Amino acid sequence: MSRPPKESWRWAALALAALAPRVCGAFLRHPWHDEYFTAWAGQLSLSGLVAALRLDSGPPLPYLLVKLVAGLGVPPLAAARAVSVIAGTAAVLLAARAARRAFGPRAGWWAGAFLAVHPLAIAWSCEGRAYALLFMAAAWAWERIETMAYERRGAVGLAAAVAFACWSHGLGLLLAAVLAVVALMLQPPARSRALAAVCAGLASHLPWLPIAMHQPPAAIAWMAAAWRAMPPAARLAAPVRLLSPLGAYATALDLPSSPWWLEAAAGIALAAVVIAGCRAGGAWRTAIGAALPPVMLGALAAAGVPAFYPGRGEALALAPLALLVGAAAARSRPAALAVLALTCGAAVTSARAQVAWATVPPSGEQRIAACLRQALPDGGTVVIGGYWRLGIAYHLRTLARRYTLVNVPAEAARHPGWYDPRADAPRSDEVEALAGRLLASRTPVAIIATPGIATTQPLERMAGLLRLHPAIAVPGGIVFVPSATRR
Repeated sequence: MSRPPKESWRWAALALAALAPRVCGAFLRHPWHDEYFTAWAGQLSLSGLVAALRLDSGPPLPYLLVKLVAGLGVPPLAAARAVSVIAGTAAVLLAARAARRAFGPRAGWWAGAFLAVHPLAIAWSCEGRAYALLFMAAAWAWERIETMAYERRGAVGLAAAVAFACWSHGLGLLLAAVLAVVALMLQPPARSRALAAVCAGLASHLPWLPIAMHQPPAAIAWMAAAWRAMPPAARLAAPVRLLSPLGAYATALDLPSSPWWLEAAAGIALAAVVIAGCRAGGAWRTAIGAALPPVMLGALAAAGVPAFYPGRGEALALAPLALLVGAAAARSRPAALAVLALTCGAAVTSARAQVAWATVPPSGEQRIAACLRQALPDGGTVVIGGYWRLGIAYHLRTLARRYTLVNVPAEAARHPGWYDPRADAPRSDEVEALAGRLLASRTPVAIIATPGIATTQPLERMAGLLRLHPAIAVPGGIVFVPSATRR
């Protein structure tokens, strides 16, 4: 049975409302370190990708999708962002469909509008990482759960959604655990079918498990360090604080924060809306699905497990939260007015982010690459201390083959996606031996030192031996190049 024309137009309008800011953000937003890794990994062969991920973190699906799209002639980073734009837009439509099935048509439109402009949902959807895929998998899973609850079908789709999540990001395993709990709340025979579907999705991940179990803990240790750095009081609210469309995003992301009083007001309004949504028939299943991810992430982080960083794990809770928002707005006029205000606030915050992305100055990687092109126009050797390798190679673009990038310590080049000074300390003679080779060579040399880590002083001494001088300083980096008379 075909949809009425008016209904089709509404879905098209929602899709356009979701797509437009995501496409715009994908063009405006500067890439960051993890996206450089995505672009690099997406160009590797299948065996090379598996070897790279053995020394990094996460499953391979995001990089395989990038490789697939890049095979059409799209640059790797553009391919990665295109995948995220499509996934993020699909997530909005799937969540709207889930809310519609659970709480009626009006709930679906409210939930879709809320997610279409939510700053976090937009941010995930215009960066070349796995979070838009994870968000889409969560929305897809909820759409299938609600289908199974009311129509007794959808098990195959639920299994596919769980598998998609697990092969996209490590947090997919946490989503599977949440969905298993939610499945227990369904009525027979949907309960057993949903549990079997979740188990089937998890089983698909078993071939990757041996690799995942041996990926280095140092690759994600920074998340545990970030949790420990938070004040104890901040940890209590951290897993839910950025779910508000007017949250304190700037503390962890390149999104603008709202004034504290506006953040507090939005948080109170959102809590009231969610409580109102919980009163809808069948909403407790959704409420538990929205509450479990932040509770589990907070518990894991408190136990020392590197599982939480602000603005990431929220991908598991945002879809069911939107369902509750839609349910509340569909039930009462005061709740609808509150949701309208929150949605407008989300749109303003997202618009502010787009303006900020369009006007942000060149990144550190861009400035370093420009400095290298000017100081070493014919190429040369670039010695790198820290995490700069992938970003510099990306921004050197077609000229990258003229430059030989050398990491100090050399071991860091084996896993360019992360850098931990505790895991990769240079050998006692490594810097001296490298300096000797460079002195004996006639190749021009530049050095990039990262202040505050173990390689800083040895690299600064090497710069003195090679008669290099500091050219520019960026946050987290100092570039030493030859003087103009020695080029």
